[in-house]
Amino acid sequence: MEVSNLTSLKYVNLSWNVFGGTISGEVVLKFTNLEVFDVYNNNFSGNLPAEFAQLKELKFLMLAGNYFSGEIPEIYSEFQSLTHLALHGNSLTGKIPAGLAKIPSLLELYLGINNLTGRLPPELSGLTSLMSFDVSINNIIGQIPETFSQLKNLTLLNLFKNKFQGPVPGFIGDLPNLEVLQIWNNNFTLTLPENLGWNGRLMQLDVTGNRLTGPVPKNLCKGQKLKTLILMDNYFYGPLPEEIGKCKSLTRIRINKNFFNGSIPIGLFGLPSLEMLELDHNYFTGELPDEINPISTTLGSLALSNNLITGRIPSSIGNLTNLEILSFDANRFTGKIPVEIFNLEKLSQLDFSGNCLTGEIPGFTVRSSHLTFIDLSRNNLSVSSRGTCKRHVPNIFVIIIILVSVLLLVLSIWVVYRRKQVEKSKTWKLTSFQKLDFGAEDVVECLKAENVIGKGGAGIVYRGSMRNGTDIAIKRLARRANGCNDHGFTAEIQTLGRIRHRNIVRLLGYLCNNDTNLLLYEYMSHGSLGEMLHGPKGARLQWESRFRIAVEAAKGLCYLHHDCSPSIIHRDVKSNNILLDSDNEAHVADFGLAKFLRDGGASECMSSIAGSYGYIAPEYAYTLKIDQKSDVYSFGVVLLELITGRKPVGEFGEGVDIVRWVDKMKSELSVSSDAALVLAVVDSRLVGYPLAAVVNLFEIAMMCVEDDSSDRPVMRQVVHMLDNPPMSTPSLVDL
Repeated sequence: MEVSNLTSLKYVNLSWNVFGGTISGEVVLKFTNLEVFDVYNNNFSGNLPAEFAQLKELKFLMLAGNYFSGEIPEIYSEFQSLTHLALHGNSLTGKIPAGLAKIPSLLELYLGINNLTGRLPPELSGLTSLMSFDVSINNIIGQIPETFSQLKNLTLLNLFKNKFQGPVPGFIGDLPNLEVLQIWNNNFTLTLPENLGWNGRLMQLDVTGNRLTGPVPKNLCKGQKLKTLILMDNYFYGPLPEEIGKCKSLTRIRINKNFFNGSIPIGLFGLPSLEMLELDHNYFTGELPDEINPISTTLGSLALSNNLITGRIPSSIGNLTNLEILSFDANRFTGKIPVEIFNLEKLSQLDFSGNCLTGEIPGFTVRSSHLTFIDLSRNNLSVSSRGTCKRHVPNIFVIIIILVSVLLLVLSIWVVYRRKQVEKSKTWKLTSFQKLDFGAEDVVECLKAENVIGKGGAGIVYRGSMRNGTDIAIKRLARRANGCNDHGFTAEIQTLGRIRHRNIVRLLGYLCNNDTNLLLYEYMSHGSLGEMLHGPKGARLQWESRFRIAVEAAKGLCYLHHDCSPSIIHRDVKSNNILLDSDNEAHVADFGLAKFLRDGGASECMSSIAGSYGYIAPEYAYTLKIDQKSDVYSFGVVLLELITGRKPVGEFGEGVDIVRWVDKMKSELSVSSDAALVLAVVDSRLVGYPLAAVVNLFEIAMMCVEDDSSDRPVMRQVVHMLDNPPMSTPSLVDL
């Protein structure tokens, strides 16, 4: 059926596909009754068809998320019924046509994420019905036209990532319906309008990265609807208004890198919905309140570093049960470190360095399994001496006798232990899949606690240094097995041992006795992707490295699915099972092992046959079956980790994983575009990344994590999409 023959069509929606080529103006003219035309997120290119303007009934035109180029046609001023025009996320150039002001019915105009230049046409003030106006991420210069004061119905104004300059006009505060104002990364100067927020409807304010100064307006939250307050990297000064501490709707406050002074409003620590409080790099003084209100359990990040805060660190911070990041460094805190802080189970970063803290470092057991960074340097702390007391110094000869006796005892124990190990190794059976320059005795000798480099659902991993200088990884499987007598296991391992692919960790051999199985792998010196990405070195993994790792891991997984006979399902794809060699080249590890854990030994964060929590495909809950599409879902989660820098679970609240979090972020965006969503979720540690490439990887990730497994691609398709990204002009983002 030819689409051009469907001349009675009123509604066309081809969004979220991979259609390409140009859109024929001749075909467009045949849709004389068309009211809605939506091709969002495809691969269409060429110039925007001017013929759309001749469709008298057209109300909704969505051409966003494609690769259209050229200028916006002047004839678009002739739309008669259009209410929604979305051209964002393309490669459009030239100026914004002033003639667009002649579309009286227009409610929403989205022109962001293009290469538009020039100034905002003052004539656009004629769009008196306009509710949403977005020209973000372009190269527009000049000031906001004073005539825009006539846009009384405006609810959203997005001007961020342009080259605007001059003051923020006072009339912005007079717009009665304004809910979202995002003007970050421009060159705006002077102060924010004192009346900003007076309308009682303001929900999002982000003015990061300008040259704004003066005090913060007091009435930003007059209507108790403000959720996001971001004033970072400006020149604001003076005390933070007490009214901000009474704004119960706030979820994010980021006012770091300014010149604020005075005391921090006490109310900030009791806001019931607050998730992020970043006040660092200012000049705040005074002490923190003794009692941090327990209702602030949503707070995940608390940053007060580089201020002038004095007094003790309140022990009540231990009430913030969701706290992940706690940065109090470079202040003037005194007293002891509260032990209660180390009871925070989700804490991942703790920095108290550069203060005047005294006393002992608490002799604590950290409850958080997420803690990756702790800095207590540049204080006056001492090591805990609890349990010691002054005693009479023994005679030196007595000490020597005791030491010699202990050494002889240790030597005797070692000789006996070594003899037993040699005898025990004789009962081990070594099977190799390539020539090995070491024996069973060399491997067994490495099974010591000091050689442990990892623990997980599949078992304990030791680093083994062989006598010939070779390093290997020894995995002791966590399962109740029959060792060498388990013929099913032996047959499976024989199959895995024959696999050879550049991006799959080589199984060198295996070792077994009556009750233990050891797998011998090539050693990956840079550890796992999960450790690298979510640890202190994560910032070193910039875009090129992350994308290359994604491609390499995809190729390894594709080989298991499509080039092995029989096909191998990994069953536990996750960032910790993607290992990096000395060149940071990715290698898929632990393939096919999950099913060997059915008899026990799986860790608390791992389903014995389905994979690890946060990576498990949703259909497993009702089918209890694993297939290739289950691996694809898990790989999609890994891609989201690479893009966001976040762990799959544990950072988004109870019962929310990274996939649901991305969905939630999408629903909260005022502009529905993948590029806008990527900008909202992308890892802040990434610098100078190509936006189009990140969006492409993000779209592939979202295909992989579709709820319906039939909608997911197979790994061969994933590799093809990664190797053949859509052609577009890169847009470097340097946040």
